Amino acid sequence: EKLKAHARELEPYVIERRRHFHAYPELSAREVSTSRTIAEELDKLGVEYVRAGGTGLIATIKGTAPDAYDEEGKPRRRIALRTDMDALPVLEQTKLPFASRNEGVMHACGHDGHAAALLGAAKKLACERNFGGKVVLVFQPGEEGWSGAKHMMEDGLFERFPMQEIYAFHNSSAIEPGR
Repeated sequence: EKLKAHARELEPYVIERRRHFHAYPELSAREVSTSRTIAEELDKLGVEYVRAGGTGLIATIKGTAPDAYDEEGKPRRRIALRTDMDALPVLEQTKLPFASRNEGVMHACGHDGHAAALLGAAKKLACERNFGGKVVLVFQPGEEGWSGAKHMMEDGLFERFPMQEIYAFHNSSAIEPGR
């Protein structure tokens, strides 16, 4: 129930970001405006980030609770959350008020929602920081056929930002809301 309350609190922010990304979709390796918008949001939150993989971003949020260390003295709490942010070459015909304004490009796969959700998580984590360790946020470009993950790895994603685990999700209209 506590998690659902947090989600309801962030819902207007996530919806606003998602509709913005949906209205201004960009193809793989061309996510310039999307990347700029994400960077602006991270700046507002005071979250440090670097660029990687072309238009990708890697941000880190350090918690204020004590960290845990392994037998060798290495930090143990390094979790990453990953999202994609590119769109597809699809003509949108929904007539929604936030429909694509970029002719022939559409967020038909849900990456607009993925990027907005990760910004929502960033907002919650950055505002509270009531955890130990560090969370790495990976905003990956070029998931739709451009090998954006490969480019981010070539830019040192895992060497520069060591992590024990990395999580992502994919939304689905086939699953009822809240599940």
